Amino acid sequence: MFNYIDYRKVEKPLSLKNFTVEIGFGGGDYIVSLAKERKDEVFFGIEKSWIPVNKLLNKCKKEDIKNIYCTKIDAYWAFQLLFEDCSVKEIIMNYPDPWPKKSHEDKRLTSTENLHIYAKKLIHGGTIRVRTDDYLLVDYTLRECEKTGAFDSEVIKPVIKEPITKYEKKWLSIGKSIWDLILTKNKDPFPLKIRQIKEVRELYPIRISLENINTESLINREFKIENNLYIKIFSAWRKNEDFAIEVLLSENGFLQSFLVTIKKRDSYYIINISKFSEVLKTEGIKKALLFLSKVLEEKKI
Repeated sequence: MFNYIDYRKVEKPLSLKNFTVEIGFGGGDYIVSLAKERKDEVFFGIEKSWIPVNKLLNKCKKEDIKNIYCTKIDAYWAFQLLFEDCSVKEIIMNYPDPWPKKSHEDKRLTSTENLHIYAKKLIHGGTIRVRTDDYLLVDYTLRECEKTGAFDSEVIKPVIKEPITKYEKKWLSIGKSIWDLILTKNKDPFPLKIRQIKEVRELYPIRISLENINTESLINREFKIENNLYIKIFSAWRKNEDFAIEVLLSENGFLQSFLVTIKKRDSYYIINISKFSEVLKTEGIKKALLFLSKVLEEKKI
């Protein structure tokens, strides 16, 4: 899959310059249209689900499109992990979820923290274009934008051109208003403490000095390892004297799901990430493995 970037395996940051990013590309029609019109430019799509990613990959393969890359990860982490500072020239968001409830505010793509990350990655004069039918999102984004100190802003009523999504066709047919919010980077953003994760080169296996292990009481339990680092155990399996545990890790809000294996070796066990689990190797996973080994050894279950 030439067009797909696996953020867990690729050397970071990517060596891309002056490229365009679409966050939430859906069926991929818009980014494909841009890539075909501007063949000398590079485009990068970000989605959180395999369904749109696979649709885009199929379109790229069918039409032999080489100037689109994409990945499956939350946009916040895609920008932070994959892109160099001052490397992106344009960011496009077509009808992002407005997450209207106050309790869901941290999910909005145009929160101060997200805008700060985008500003760091944009070239000077680079732009963010948000197209939406929700003016409350426009108003919210303008307020958040001011907190970054990095952008000039403009709100316009766009002329809708092809490709037109099925939602745009419906909204235009009933006379619904659509806005383009354009943010242009004019300076670096104000300092802001942001969520981060730290990659490591290797995840070590850990030796547990026990002759017998019981994983049953771990099932459906949550553990706080430290501030902003949590694990939840969903299931555990046993085959002879070996075990596997299904783990969800939250590391500063970055989620990873994987299997932990506990394998018998003479009078001790080895705990490690299953070879069938592909993960981004982070400091949080190392801490989680060490935590689980201590919990098992000290029988705090």
